[in-house]
Amino acid sequence: MKHIKYTLASFSILLTTLLLLSCENEPLDPAIDVSGNSSVVGSYFITAFNTSVPTDLNQDGTASSNQLNETTCFDGNYILLNPDNTFTANSKGIDITTNGTDETITCFVDPDINGTWSLSGDQLSLTYTEAGEQFTDIFTVSGSTLTLSINDGEIVGVTSTGDPVYLNADIDIIFTKQ
Repeated sequence: MKHIKYTLASFSILLTTLLLLSCENEPLDPAIDVSGNSSVVGSYFITAFNTSVPTDLNQDGTASSNQLNETTCFDGNYILLNPDNTFTANSKGIDITTNGTDETITCFVDPDINGTWSLSGDQLSLTYTEAGEQFTDIFTVSGSTLTLSINDGEIVGVTSTGDPVYLNADIDIIFTKQ
């Protein structure tokens, strides 16, 4: 009887060892993002362009600190963050153009921007090359929003007589995940 107990115990240990050793390391499912970055992947559209200096670009008599209330030039700006840590963004905005004598406010559309992104804590870095120069924009991630803050940036405004002018202001550009 002792022999059967020892044989059974030995067999149990051998079986357990074989089961543990026979398990292969399974490859990670590529759909599972172990880096924790999957929460930021997606499409974001501009929802606010806030400036510390209110402007009245549409000259309706009411100045606003959210430039989206003053012009449609920024409408449709987006950032697309892909799962492979690449991104695409468009660049639409407002500028002052001159024909030699008169200055006017005009909307512009630049070519799409492509680059890479990385996330560290709540800081999202978008790195891209434009005209041969590398840039990195740092966004703050909060829930479903990305905020790009620019201290002492340049915005377009108008004088009391309606003439376009460049102004210095602190800027917060907010994109919201769709």
